[in-house]
Amino acid sequence: MNKKAGKFLIVKQQTFKARRRKNMLAKAGDVYCVYNNYLKKYTACQITKIEEDDQKPRAVLLSLDWTGEEPLKEEELSSLQPLYKDFMYWNRGLHLSNVDVNVPANYTFVGNVTPLTDESTNSYATFGNGYEIYRQLKWQEIPKEQRDTFKEADKSKEKVIFAGKECLVSKHHLNDEWTHFEDALELKVFPCLSKLTLKKWHENVYEYLQSTPFITELVLENHNQTKLDFSKTSTHRLSLDMTGVEELILNDDLEELILLGEVTKDCKIKAYENGANLLLQPDKTIPKLQGLKDLGKLHFMNITELDIEKILTKYPKLSELRLWGKPGNLVHFDRVSEFKELEVLTTMDLFGFTAEDIPRPDSLPNLRIFWMNSLPEDAAKIAKKLYKKRKEEGLDLWITKPRKAEWLAQNLDNPFRSWDGQENITPANAKKAAALYRKTRTGMVKLVESSPDEMMQRATELVKLYTEGFNKMDKGKYFIETVEREDIYTALDDILDLIPAEFNIAKEILLNFFDELKDF
Repeated sequence: MNKKAGKFLIVKQQTFKARRRKNMLAKAGDVYCVYNNYLKKYTACQITKIEEDDQKPRAVLLSLDWTGEEPLKEEELSSLQPLYKDFMYWNRGLHLSNVDVNVPANYTFVGNVTPLTDESTNSYATFGNGYEIYRQLKWQEIPKEQRDTFKEADKSKEKVIFAGKECLVSKHHLNDEWTHFEDALELKVFPCLSKLTLKKWHENVYEYLQSTPFITELVLENHNQTKLDFSKTSTHRLSLDMTGVEELILNDDLEELILLGEVTKDCKIKAYENGANLLLQPDKTIPKLQGLKDLGKLHFMNITELDIEKILTKYPKLSELRLWGKPGNLVHFDRVSEFKELEVLTTMDLFGFTAEDIPRPDSLPNLRIFWMNSLPEDAAKIAKKLYKKRKEEGLDLWITKPRKAEWLAQNLDNPFRSWDGQENITPANAKKAAALYRKTRTGMVKLVESSPDEMMQRATELVKLYTEGFNKMDKGKYFIETVEREDIYTALDDILDLIPAEFNIAKEILLNFFDELKDF
């Protein structure tokens, strides 16, 4: 940090009217406030510099060590200090991130002072809502002795005996499928454990979870419990098998609840403020739950068909609705306009609606993020047109990959449909990937016509042709990276699932063959 800047902060005079200016573009020295729902307080940040590159300018955002019941006042600017982040596995340092130069509409401009640092960062993010400040403050609430023990263990090369085996004391994640144990209290030998995956119920689970503030992510399956009480735990993210669960009590700090298995009808859930700050991610259908009438956030994956009207009836106070299609169709999409508290709306690979169903801007006054990726062409055009002005006022608008009806007809069964229009993938390679998938899929389906002795040989040949096809596409181009690699693997995995089980085709052998043969 610039010491001179820390001592002599020069406040530039700004008129109050400027605080709500249209199309707020970040400038070096600008200080903003934004409300954080977890803290129920305002947080603050500063734009420390504007950096130019070959593509577009970006702003460097610095989190500030300040919270308040009311927005920051201009006369307080001279006393501001940066926030130093060291929660969980972070080493102590400034919290900096590269963000867009367009400031969101929910940010309040306070004033302009000499930047508190001239550091750059390799971290990229959105403006957010002061979440890192919230996490840092929660961390500081933990007794210092416990925090120190956590940090020491994280850096240690020491080994401890757990379940009869030597393990590093610095273990972050433990899965009981990989490491078998019975009594959960045995986990205390790992002071910096933060993610726990349990495929069965263990003795003293509650006692262990209540003894540590560091288990922020818990996955619990096959527990055979009808009532679960996490009220005294510190979990932030809970993935829970709901099979047989009749009553579920959540801790106040829980941010995300992922539902696994079959949800018991009218399962009773007790959540802080009826789920106002909770993100709910159901598995396939809208769950019939009690106790979440004020649910704040809802995410739906792998949609084939979803009725927006049913969501509105069940969860009318949503501030965030994110939907991913398989692809799929949305029914009654026009009812989105009735979510009056909606701030974030995103869809991907979803259809079944028209331009007339796109919500009008005046019906969603609080909307700050509006993304639609892969949608009907007419709906994309009107969405861009309707929200052009709102974008100029700070709305994060991203409408991309408009699809014609012909495209839908050709791609509903294409796992590589997202490649079409992707920046790093040529249209030719997107078409080749789809063709290769269909050819391989057709070949696998026809295996039933082969003799038992020929099946494995032909399946191996098909996997070879599939893999070599992608090897050839990527040669010299190197466009296949992590996401694309996963797309290719998942598509093959799904193809192999089409082979009836009674034919005893060794799927794992074929997938291993794919791994050995691929050059990407």
